[in-house]
Amino acid sequence: MLIASLPPGAPPALAQVAQRFTATSRGFVVFQMHRVFDVHSAMQRRHEDLVMNGVYDDGTLVRVRVVSYAINGRPAAAGDIAGVEQSWNHPKPSDVFAAPFDPKNFGAYQYRDAGNSTIAFSSDVRDAGHGSGSFTYDARGNVVSYTFVPNALPPHATSGTITDQRSEVLPGYWASTAETQQYKGSYGPFGAAGTIAITYSDFRRSSDLSAALSSL
Repeated sequence: MLIASLPPGAPPALAQVAQRFTATSRGFVVFQMHRVFDVHSAMQRRHEDLVMNGVYDDGTLVRVRVVSYAINGRPAAAGDIAGVEQSWNHPKPSDVFAAPFDPKNFGAYQYRDAGNSTIAFSSDVRDAGHGSGSFTYDARGNVVSYTFVPNALPPHATSGTITDQRSEVLPGYWASTAETQQYKGSYGPFGAAGTIAITYSDFRRSSDLSAALSSL
């Protein structure tokens, strides 16, 4: 399998990691995502519980459908549900995580060997889809976890960290199974903190994209 040339100074292990990522992200896969969002400050508290079904096409999210959505314990309004689906189905390109272990993103990152099957990365692209951090990989080159600080943060946030765990969710197919996002910042004169916890489950393959979308 042909992989793009490594960036200058990148560890040789990045080639194996990129090859495994490409090989284990193929196909049409349906899954379920459970997202819990909590933000609190002296002025406000907000709790969201969101369940969506989604479809990956070669590892890229192409469609979601809300299964249930509650805000502060109450069912979300139709407009809120439509807004969530719109934001996930038609995201701004700058908001979509550009995985540093995906060879098509090599040009946006700098890499260095961080030891213990770990590669550190950084990017000069100043948006939410890029950042600085590291990822770890197993003996075959599969990425098992990554942590990074985005180069652009949500409104009111002054710091934030995103951590993902990955595993083989189907034979020959790897994906994120859990993600935690933690932010600190301010809301007016008051300190604030927010956490997003996401779990991914119920992975299953579809024969083609049409069948996958029909199953949502």
